[in-house]
Amino acid sequence: MVNNTGSDMIYRYLALLYCFITLAHAQLQPERVSVQLQWADQFQFAGYYVAKEKGFYKDAGLDVTIKKFDPKKLAVDEVMAGRTQYGIGRSSLLVDRMKGKDVVALAAIFQSSPFILLSLKSADIKTPHDLVGKRIMMTEDYQDTISVRAMLNSQGVQIDDLKFIQYSYNPEDIANGKTDVMACYVSNEPYVLKEKGIETNAINPEAYGFDFYSDILFTSEYEVRHHPKRVRAFVDATLKGWEYAFEHIPETAKLIKQKYNGQNKSYGSLVYEGEVLKELAFRGNQPLGAMTMEKFRRISDIYRVMGLSYSDERLDGFLYEDSANQSVPLTVSERSFLHTNTIRYTSTFNWPPFNFSALEDRDRLQGIADDFWQLIVQNTGMHTSFQPSTTWSEVLNAVKTKSVDITLGTAVSSDKEPYAIFSKPYASFPNVIVTNKTIDFLPGLSSLEGKRVAIGEGYSVADMIAKQYPKITIVGVDNTREGLKLLSANRVDAVVDILPVVAYLINADHYLDLKISGTTEFEFDVRMMIRNDYPELKSIVDKAIDGISIAQRQKIFNRYIAVSYEDRIDYSWIYRVGVLVSVVIAIFLYRQFEMGKYNKKLLQMATTDSLTGLTNRIGLDEKLLSCYQFYQREHRVFSIMIVDLDYFKRINDTYGHLVGDKVLRKVADILRQNVREVDMVGRWGGEEFMIICPSTNSAGAYNLALKIQTALSAADFVQGIAVNCSIGIAECREEDRIENVVARADNALYNAKAEGRNRISLDPIN
Repeated sequence: MVNNTGSDMIYRYLALLYCFITLAHAQLQPERVSVQLQWADQFQFAGYYVAKEKGFYKDAGLDVTIKKFDPKKLAVDEVMAGRTQYGIGRSSLLVDRMKGKDVVALAAIFQSSPFILLSLKSADIKTPHDLVGKRIMMTEDYQDTISVRAMLNSQGVQIDDLKFIQYSYNPEDIANGKTDVMACYVSNEPYVLKEKGIETNAINPEAYGFDFYSDILFTSEYEVRHHPKRVRAFVDATLKGWEYAFEHIPETAKLIKQKYNGQNKSYGSLVYEGEVLKELAFRGNQPLGAMTMEKFRRISDIYRVMGLSYSDERLDGFLYEDSANQSVPLTVSERSFLHTNTIRYTSTFNWPPFNFSALEDRDRLQGIADDFWQLIVQNTGMHTSFQPSTTWSEVLNAVKTKSVDITLGTAVSSDKEPYAIFSKPYASFPNVIVTNKTIDFLPGLSSLEGKRVAIGEGYSVADMIAKQYPKITIVGVDNTREGLKLLSANRVDAVVDILPVVAYLINADHYLDLKISGTTEFEFDVRMMIRNDYPELKSIVDKAIDGISIAQRQKIFNRYIAVSYEDRIDYSWIYRVGVLVSVVIAIFLYRQFEMGKYNKKLLQMATTDSLTGLTNRIGLDEKLLSCYQFYQREHRVFSIMIVDLDYFKRINDTYGHLVGDKVLRKVADILRQNVREVDMVGRWGGEEFMIICPSTNSAGAYNLALKIQTALSAADFVQGIAVNCSIGIAECREEDRIENVVARADNALYNAKAEGRNRISLDPIN
């Protein structure tokens, strides 16, 4: 009996082991899915071929079958019937959605449609009116394509006026008389026919102002609902395949010719097709696969105008949720980075109003820095976890040892550069001097030579002061609150930190014996600090910062002020600390304040860059808002230029920061001297300057840019240094938001630098 029991136990363990091995094996098996092509094999589907051949699908845990084109099978019908999980469609998917088919758009491979209507050059078919009475080879889904419908409708040609015949899929039928016109792609048939000596004409809907998405990867609501991880994996792997295909067009053309060449296309035609499609995929500086609900709504509006059925309710859910919720345009690698990493961030609770404990929950972080961070998290869809730190030194060590990925508020400094990289600034403030009330207004840091000045340990301003004012004795403290305690007790002579911090703390801790007595020449650009092996995270955060509007920034400041001065302050103190509260309100809400001689000085500090004397980022934001509001009222165009000094870091590294500062001041003078009175020149950050040109289009801004480049190259700089610059230009256009114009100018600047620097680049949309 004991033996039987022992045998039973062994059998049970074996059975459990078998189940475990079976389950583990099943989990290792890739999931089988398929994608239905909408046309015959060619470069049009290169991303899918590459994702399969390079193992991108396999790495994502997928075994993908690429289903060949069958003229008897529409991709949308195959997906809806469950015979395939994914398909490639056109903008007519929106019509399918309105007709009750639960299609979901996952990614638009081409931002602009390659679609054209092709005919023999000798037939002299050049306009939509010339199509009436002609034989046209066009498939059913082509006929529903929005670009075709809209073009015909805009020219007074009805779809019913045209004579459609069965599609043959042979472009030579244009030449042999079987048809007059054939629907095709600009990247394919024109080149194929030209190789055979056949000259053609093309009618392109884009020339009539109708330029929409094409080759949209789609699936069903069922697939999204029941297999969300599989959908995400398939989209990421597919876009990775497209990214590789466009970066290696010759290699991809060889692959298609060898393994996917049912049309017997030449290598040259495949390379040509790849180059044309690459331009369409990235049109408008959009990331690969990008889609927006706004553009789909414009498409649906055109359908509605043409009398096609429309339903707002049906439009909801049409765009893949990951794309719909993500307002920051990310690359494939950036999206993949966010999907595979939980971002760990850290902060202290003792740098108010940027970082401090919530009153109702001491373990919850709040403040300006955290509000900006939460907006970045929301707009990028990243997953995060918070790891609090007690001191700033602990924060630095956490980033240095890579036990966290990012911290929320700091400035660039040389001691951090070996282990950290920095985001763009999301706010900029002057460092100010706090003293006892008995001290008169101080003209600058030189007044503190021989004095003891308290500054937080690890704060970047401490290094800058130590280098330029060695006679000042710096007293390291844990944070500015500790420094103010020492100052109030007369154990130090002054405290230095940025304006919002000291104003908040003097107010919150009721230091009636202290005041802001002066400013320093050191501006504090508030940035996020990122571990140096995460460049993808820096790129993501930078894009998210660029996308934060002035209204959103103001909302963050409003939220802070409401919490800090209503919930946490005894109302009996409001009258006595009104001056300090007004200072903070003025900085954050850009309003004029009239609080006496010190506050007037602080207003100038708040909108002026202390090094160059130019307008700082706050002032530039005000001017941008003013120009934008005027544009909305009067439709008076304006342009912006971002000027970046080429290789400026070499000047600092070779000659030192003092010489670099002299160069920046000289550049500022040159910019001031070469613009109109109505233009505003400001320091955008570091070695970047912005020029806002009211009532000026991009052509006018380009002429100004040429003038500036000439003036810089002819100027005599200290120690014979040569200074060149790259310039990006963007013009405000209809439906723009302010941040769109700035982002396009920044993209143009990036293009200028990528093309070799010392260049001027116009936003290609202008």
